[in-house]
Amino acid sequence: MADKSDLVINHLSEIYKHRELVAAAYHHGSVDASDDPDGGRGLYRLNQARILVPYREGTYRLATSLAKHLDEVLQVERLYSVVGADVADLAKRLPEIANFVAHAAFDGRTDDADRYIDEFDRAVFELADSVTGALQLLRILADNSFANVSTYAEKRRQNEFYLERVERISEALGAIQSNDMIQSLESTPEGERLLESYRSQIANHLSEWRAQLLDITAILREYLFRTRQIELIARRMRAFELFLKRTPYYAPADLDATTDAPQWVRRAVGFSLVAHASVQDAAQEELLLDIARSIPAVKPPSVNPPRLGTLLPDASVLPDEFEAQTKPWQEAMSALLEAVDATPISALTWKAERPEIAALDDDIWLLCLLHEEALHRKRSANVCFEPVAASADRLSGMIRITDILISKGRQ
Repeated sequence: MADKSDLVINHLSEIYKHRELVAAAYHHGSVDASDDPDGGRGLYRLNQARILVPYREGTYRLATSLAKHLDEVLQVERLYSVVGADVADLAKRLPEIANFVAHAAFDGRTDDADRYIDEFDRAVFELADSVTGALQLLRILADNSFANVSTYAEKRRQNEFYLERVERISEALGAIQSNDMIQSLESTPEGERLLESYRSQIANHLSEWRAQLLDITAILREYLFRTRQIELIARRMRAFELFLKRTPYYAPADLDATTDAPQWVRRAVGFSLVAHASVQDAAQEELLLDIARSIPAVKPPSVNPPRLGTLLPDASVLPDEFEAQTKPWQEAMSALLEAVDATPISALTWKAERPEIAALDDDIWLLCLLHEEALHRKRSANVCFEPVAASADRLSGMIRITDILISKGRQ
């Protein structure tokens, strides 16, 4: 097994070997195969060493931890940096920085907007790395049953602690989904540049992170239940060990030799045994045949065959006596269109002279005329409908029509 110092040397050698790729990823934000002089082999090695992490399709970016280290070494000041923030704090930063971008864009401060966009990308990368790293650590601890500690009491405490961490990560992811960040960024100036990194690093991975959280939560809860059961069993075993130390000459009695079972045996719940005949045993064949003969035969249910019917002739279709009838307002509409000429006619005045449609409301009559105009029929092609509107508030959004003037040939 390699020494730990050898692993550190190998890791640093990997960084030094591909130092140009690391520098390009730090200065330019991302690198692809065209930046690798080895034709992509360096990208693969750096990705295996977790120095570069996938960004977009075919591109890689610098890991957040290494980027932070280079920022500290080069004394690069980052805006609104949060030291030691957890996932919930990182999630709260994204809307704030997006608002900074919007204010800078509205004020015409292009340089500040570009700086805020860079900070938004870094916050997105940091949040994605934090969630991914936390889920990986939690999965490792859950799978190996907290092998880094030896006592069950400490395992239980760590289990409860990491269950709380899982709930906090789940609440943070739920807050990200409930905030509808994508819709907010779409309505933000320069939102397309912000959406590119947000979608690739967070939005496209939310369902995957949710599934991993559910798996980890199930494992932790099951192990917590096991540790609680183990604690009870261990307590009984320690009590039995203490009893044996106090009575070193104790020997359990032979149960077959006693006519009466001791009191502690009676407290145990016995096994409920049920005997069944073995159908594979040839010696039981006669007994099974007798049992089979004693079972009464089941009469299958009788199904009556369907009875043949006779085909009846179709009933005669009677014409609808109301179908051919014309309504009074339709007749009045035809009469009005025939009587119209170049002189405008008031629709309400013409209606008042017709007693056959006197029962029709004026509003309904005006609506019928507007509907006739909207249909663009051939009979009203050269008819002009001029609504007479009453004065109303300009901001009300309503038009009140009091009459319609109808004429021909004035379109």
